[in-house]
Amino acid sequence: MVDILFNFNVFCAGLRNLIKSRPKLKDVAHEAGVSIATASLVLSGKGKISSEVSDRVIASVKKLGYIKRSSSNSGKRRIKYIAVLHFEPFEYLWNFMRPCILTLEELLIQKGYFPVIFDMNKAGYTEEVLQRVILSEAGAVLSIHYGNSELFEKLEDMGIPVILINNSNFQDKFTTVCVDDFQGAYEGTRHLITLGHKNILYIEYLRTHMTSVLEDRFVGFKKAVDEFGIDFNDTMRLSVSIDEVEQLYPKLKEIFSSPEKPSAIFFHDDYVAALVMVLLRKLPIRIPQDVSIIAPGDVLDYNQSFTPKITTMSIDTSLMAQLSGDLMIKRLEADPPDIQVLKVKQQLIKRGSCKPL
Repeated sequence: MVDILFNFNVFCAGLRNLIKSRPKLKDVAHEAGVSIATASLVLSGKGKISSEVSDRVIASVKKLGYIKRSSSNSGKRRIKYIAVLHFEPFEYLWNFMRPCILTLEELLIQKGYFPVIFDMNKAGYTEEVLQRVILSEAGAVLSIHYGNSELFEKLEDMGIPVILINNSNFQDKFTTVCVDDFQGAYEGTRHLITLGHKNILYIEYLRTHMTSVLEDRFVGFKKAVDEFGIDFNDTMRLSVSIDEVEQLYPKLKEIFSSPEKPSAIFFHDDYVAALVMVLLRKLPIRIPQDVSIIAPGDVLDYNQSFTPKITTMSIDTSLMAQLSGDLMIKRLEADPPDIQVLKVKQQLIKRGSCKPL
């Protein structure tokens, strides 16, 4: 009996060593002098690869005895890992997107997949990120905020589907689940107008990584004021870097000293609203007695007692995650659909920062 156990243990150890020493795709790429992505494209028969490079990769495969991972009986490769690329250009957005990540993680695990989280705040070049995804053996990618059209196109060419979450910059190229920024700004502005406000200040901050958010929210705001025949002067649209909000103080002082001072402010989100509220108190201007404020988001944590109570057009990031996960699973387990774009509606949450005139 002891001999049998000993032989079995020796067999298992030998098998583990054999698996460990088996050539991997990165070994093939190194031998051929190409990137992992190029080697993968050659072996999958995709992409525009020269015959000279293809011949080198095939020669490396034969020399090393590389064995490509097998496919399932249905002809579709069984995916175990799904990469989640997570990018937050501003630290405060972590609280906003945390429910999204947790929901994705729970959904994917329930469906038998293992999420691999990538922090993209220090992402390298496209090729570097691509190789990291390939080495993780991820068969699909969900990208939160992070936008890299070149990377996404290469992944799709390799048969690795990509779905973008809360990034509408590339909705014409890739399946996207995001918030309806136009609708949120439009309905939020209408809420102010129906309360009697006609002189409304618009304050936003620069977001170079997600320019479509800036455009959609301002267009939604402008549509609402235009529908009610309200004149909007461009001097009432203030843009500032999120790190330099204090620089708005002289301009705010000038605007609120005018006889035509605004009775309401529409903010890009509730984070910048909270920062400007500090400046307004110095003037001093009370909320909502002197000015009403509203903003898209729920970026702030309103469960905390020290968070100022701001009326928002709330964004359900958990719902975005649920829809994204369901779409990805359909792409993996059924025939992939054409590019789809789903937009989550913002919901008005009253917290007492708006009052009727």
